[in-house]
Amino acid sequence: MIRSLSIIKKTWFSKNTFGLEFSLPGIKPRPGQFFQVRVNDSMDPFLNRPISIASYSGNRLLLIIKIIGKGTNILSKRREREQVTLFGPYGKGIVPKRQKSILLAGGIGVAPLHFLAQMHYKRKIPFTFLYGAKTYDEIILKASIKHMANRSIFVTEYGSGRRGTVVSAVKGMDLSDYAIVYACGPQAMLIALQQLHLPLPVYAFCEDFLGCGCGLCLGCAIMYNGTYKRICEDGPVFELERIHFEN
Repeated sequence: MIRSLSIIKKTWFSKNTFGLEFSLPGIKPRPGQFFQVRVNDSMDPFLNRPISIASYSGNRLLLIIKIIGKGTNILSKRREREQVTLFGPYGKGIVPKRQKSILLAGGIGVAPLHFLAQMHYKRKIPFTFLYGAKTYDEIILKASIKHMANRSIFVTEYGSGRRGTVVSAVKGMDLSDYAIVYACGPQAMLIALQQLHLPLPVYAFCEDFLGCGCGLCLGCAIMYNGTYKRICEDGPVFELERIHFEN
């Protein structure tokens, strides 16, 4: 579905990460679903930008965007009350199982897992939120995560705070009390996590270059359980052990 929505709130979470909030009643999104956001009305850049749902509560939709290239930089110039065209939501998303969980976020992968955390919190599903970034300044949504999670752990590769990566942190945890892991972050993080062969199921929120966002262009196909799947149409959440990453 195509919608032209007014930005009701814009928030800068860090120097290169911002959020756009919209009023959007009448949808029932699942964690992992995303919108395709039109950058502007010109043909440059041509493709829309896929942005995961970071929050949906009280009919208010939050999209969190990291400035990476030309398109996201243009979106960062948008102001409150300006109109933005959204397509979606796309993807199947997931409904969390009522089992004690670890939510493992790397970088901007925190966005869809924040929405998942909201659903855990609402349904009183116990969970630990493990979140890592390169520097402490890049850790966003910290207060919200600490409020919702039964336990929250923040790690950074450089700078202040607990040093390390989310992969090294989960490797050192006692997992006997947990039943499931949900993970979202860079592909390198997911590959390293897969190589740990954790003794519990891991579901990966796969982020990739999504051209059309609706399964037509096949630009986001991945090998899964011996066959190709489209991240945008069949996912974006898959069992990590069954993904074959093509390096």
